[in-house]
Amino acid sequence: MPKLSAISDSDHEESDLLLNDSSDLKQFPGKARLWTVTYVCVVAVHAVILSGFSLGFTSPVLSKLKDKDTVGYRSLRRIAFQDAFNITILAGAMITAPFGGWLFDYFGRKLSIILCSIPYTIGWLLIILTVATDGPVFRPLLFTGRFVLGIGVGWTSVSGGLYPAEISPRHLRGSFVVMNQLALTSGTFLGQIIGVYISYVWLALIPLAFTVMFVSLATTIKETPRWLMTQGRKYEAKNVLLWLRGYQYDVDQELQEVENRILSQKKLTLSEIFKEFKTKSVYYPVVLACGIMFFRQFSGAFAILFNAEDIFKQAEIKSPGLTSSLATGGVQIIASVVGVFIADLLGRRKLLMISGVVMCLSHAAMGTYEFLNNKPYCHPPDDPKCKDHLYPLAIVSIACYIATYTAGWGAIARLLLPELIPLRVRGVGIGVSFFVSWCSTIVVAGLFDNYEGAVKPWGAFWTLSLICLCSVIFVAMFIPETKGRSLEEIERSFRERRHTL
Repeated sequence: MPKLSAISDSDHEESDLLLNDSSDLKQFPGKARLWTVTYVCVVAVHAVILSGFSLGFTSPVLSKLKDKDTVGYRSLRRIAFQDAFNITILAGAMITAPFGGWLFDYFGRKLSIILCSIPYTIGWLLIILTVATDGPVFRPLLFTGRFVLGIGVGWTSVSGGLYPAEISPRHLRGSFVVMNQLALTSGTFLGQIIGVYISYVWLALIPLAFTVMFVSLATTIKETPRWLMTQGRKYEAKNVLLWLRGYQYDVDQELQEVENRILSQKKLTLSEIFKEFKTKSVYYPVVLACGIMFFRQFSGAFAILFNAEDIFKQAEIKSPGLTSSLATGGVQIIASVVGVFIADLLGRRKLLMISGVVMCLSHAAMGTYEFLNNKPYCHPPDDPKCKDHLYPLAIVSIACYIATYTAGWGAIARLLLPELIPLRVRGVGIGVSFFVSWCSTIVVAGLFDNYEGAVKPWGAFWTLSLICLCSVIFVAMFIPETKGRSLEEIERSFRERRHTL
């Protein structure tokens, strides 16, 4: 393997001259085939379906435990049990995300995707074992299983956007990466809907069987050419790129662009990677990525999803749990499909800002609904005469929020991480970003109800509206457009401090 030189902000001039004008080409000679890229991306995102199923598993399982006279059921009457059940999976994801990024750099993209099936298998087995006990072991098994599933979720959250971003053609990169959002929402929807009709143990058997199928398919995908190049395996990288693009496609220019960037840096240890964060061309895009993930979670996705069923109950709709799952889950899947087609059409910045504006208005409308429908100035406030029955406003607000969040911030945030963060720290940088994301999720999931009680529901939703407005300002001021640009070109623009908005 060639000895690669260390990287800094001042020693890139010679390597950049090698790129000449070829790195600025918007496409490469010949017509690339797409079925190979589509196939490997579809297989890779199967892990994200498992992640979504693990998160969607939460709501129906809590309902099933209420009907089961166990230690868990008796503890469920205390809010502590319910909070612990929700947070254990998020805690596992939060702890694992940074190390998941490093593992993807160390083991490679393909092997790491296969290895992430291990925590899913162990987690589901532990949950299945809870059926054999109804004593003090019940809760430790259940919570441990949830935590281990969280490890898989955190690991998968890094792989979700990284693998497709590194193998897809630049002009279609957005569409392939956004497939992860479709996979996540599909998995969540399946977990919610199937859980309505079967016991939680049978529900756990479904992803366990799905994991076996996923591992079998994952062995057929290819390693990414960019990672192979970092290992000095140029011949393998070229063969993989030829297989991905088609053997009639001229891959030399694309490969040369990747090689020139790799040759300007060395393979870094974990400690050396963190030292790289002292360099502005590294820490600046990572800080932007962390900001994106912060606003993504604090935009209120969990707040809306947690309150959706209550709103349907207030509207006296039959089967509010099933109805809210169909309404929210169905809207998410439709919006995810739309997001696949518009990610490379509108551009990242424009889609994020449009999404942020609509989410801001949706939260404002939701807060207005809560204020008008509850009339805090009425005495007593729960007098039925004080209700305006403005449920259509609430349902429209929820639908608009979920649709725009899913197609915008939900999908594009994942897409931007591998686009913004430099290759040499990409795995760890994405891991750090998801660490911020999961920390934010725990705060929102754990404190929103208390905050809502302190400032009233309308105050809570108006706060979320203000946060969404701040997210639009953040994108407008700091996030560059990455549509149609190669990953190497984006990285070079940060080094040269040319952030074309």
